[in-house]
Amino acid sequence: MDNLDIDIKNLKESYTIDIDSVINIKGVLKSNDVIKNKIYIIHNKRDLKSRINIRVVVFDNALLDLEVVLKINKGAENCDTYLKIDCLDVGDKSKARVVPSLEILENEVRGGHGATIGYLDDNQLNYLYSKGINKVKSEKLLVEAFLK
Repeated sequence: MDNLDIDIKNLKESYTIDIDSVINIKGVLKSNDVIKNKIYIIHNKRDLKSRINIRVVVFDNALLDLEVVLKINKGAENCDTYLKIDCLDVGDKSKARVVPSLEILENEVRGGHGATIGYLDDNQLNYLYSKGINKVKSEKLLVEAFLK
């Protein structure tokens, strides 16, 4: 199974992907970055197993408004797919909204989705501080870990 890696900043306002593998969409939004996208992920092949993983970190005054539609078209029998969106909101004035959805036009398929928006964990930060790692480096380590 091939992986397709995409930077979220390279996606247009409305973007369609005809899927045949694993898709990883990642990105870091800083300053006044604004991403308002609707992404359509289309399944046309039968017996396809796919995973869509989206991870975005939102800093500063950035805005993420993301809708992702996972569509299983007629003819894609025995498709098994899952969409996972995770967002880490790090900025004081940053905003994030993520909406996953399914559109299933075929019987005999498995499809699911989930989404989270979270913040840096105080317990993890305190642990790193206790090891002598300063705030900036601690936050950077946790962001890097989240994206991996």
